[in-house]
Amino acid sequence: MRYLPIFVDTENKTILVVGGGAPAAAKIRTLIKTEATIKIVSPTVTADIKKYASENAKLSIEYRSIQNNDFDSVDFVYIATTDAEENKRLSKLAIDRGLMVNVADQKQDCSFISPAIVDRSPVVVAIGSEGAAPGLARTIKADIEARLPTSTGKIAFKIKELRSRLSRKFAAVPNRQRFWAEFFPRGQKLEAFLRKSPESIESLFEQKIAAQPEIMIGTVTLVGAGPGNLDLLTIGAQRKLHAADVIVYDRLVSQEILDMGRREARYIYVGKAPGDHTTRQEEINRILVEEALSGYDVVRLKGGDPLIFGRADEEIEALEMAAISYEIIPGITAAAAAAASIGASLTSRGHNRSIALLTGHDTKGFAEHDWASLARPESRAAIYMGLGAARFIQGRLMLHGAKEEYRVTVVENASRSDEKIVATTLGALVQDIEKYGIKGPAVVLLGFCPKQAGQADIKIRSARS
Repeated sequence: MRYLPIFVDTENKTILVVGGGAPAAAKIRTLIKTEATIKIVSPTVTADIKKYASENAKLSIEYRSIQNNDFDSVDFVYIATTDAEENKRLSKLAIDRGLMVNVADQKQDCSFISPAIVDRSPVVVAIGSEGAAPGLARTIKADIEARLPTSTGKIAFKIKELRSRLSRKFAAVPNRQRFWAEFFPRGQKLEAFLRKSPESIESLFEQKIAAQPEIMIGTVTLVGAGPGNLDLLTIGAQRKLHAADVIVYDRLVSQEILDMGRREARYIYVGKAPGDHTTRQEEINRILVEEALSGYDVVRLKGGDPLIFGRADEEIEALEMAAISYEIIPGITAAAAAAASIGASLTSRGHNRSIALLTGHDTKGFAEHDWASLARPESRAAIYMGLGAARFIQGRLMLHGAKEEYRVTVVENASRSDEKIVATTLGALVQDIEKYGIKGPAVVLLGFCPKQAGQADIKIRSARS
């Protein structure tokens, strides 16, 4: 995002518009809706600009050419003459004076650009494409225009009035935030809500506030973030992230997933790296309980699925002991994403009737498993956190009869743009992990190799090719 969308307070501000033709008129049509004083400098102006000036005391016209001192004592500048070179010169002059400048149809000379606007003041929606596709921005604007009733502004002013009454009932901010989150409907129901009269909104408010308890305790949702690809995040997870007051997240959660959360939410990082558990599980449990008891709706965001090697049972136990309600939103686990990347089914009819999901480490160090069963040719397993234990796993399997040529595939960052796939064998597993620079997070798939049909579509580094 190169252009930061912001709303600027125009009260007691002065805006200079240079130019008097159709491009300037288009800018002025929006500017007169603000509280700024507008100064227009141009030898000639269109009839509609004259009309705007006759109807708005805050708008003045000076019929002359622009002068350097016109840039004194103004806050923003819009340049819209018909001379592109003159526009460029004036833009540089204004920018050198530290002014914010917009030049009509000359994005390269702007220090800010104007978005398409849907005005239902005080509700204002701004849509921009950073100048890449203004037609698309206008189409999106038209769609939102049709969805937002003209009564939206009246409803917003009524809500402003009701907020002070809600503050008297709930002193705690999270309690008020939750009330409003539950008060406003979503989807198509919101459109119908905005068409109500301010009086009916107030009546609904009275009903809702009377039904609310004096003390509100928050909830905790354990949410699976999936393997990191935004396309694999569930709709349920997206909804919870949009509504959360606090997001407690792990190291393996990608930034694009975090960006789905509310901007106003608090983000608490509790990540753990192999061998570096900076935030102990007991501390994570304490954070979840403390935030919920303070009235906040909390999302505990975990990479993959929270119920698979995510220590969800410990967090659930802590929540139940504190009598805090919780919900679980499953996510796509890394083994499923890795299998999809290599075009393989985790189970195969007539071959393997089960798939083992294993961890390479436990509380005592390298994890012990039923190696004799895993060493059988027909066995299939996905090992999480297995890179550091690769030599141990290799030795245990071969000790119990697994052959060196036994097929193994390692998938690093499954489903992400930096995904790496290494198709190897049990005998070459350790050296190929080092050879191809696999650092993790990675899943070790025992008994699997990439399907030939899918190799043209995925990036594969094969130790056997």
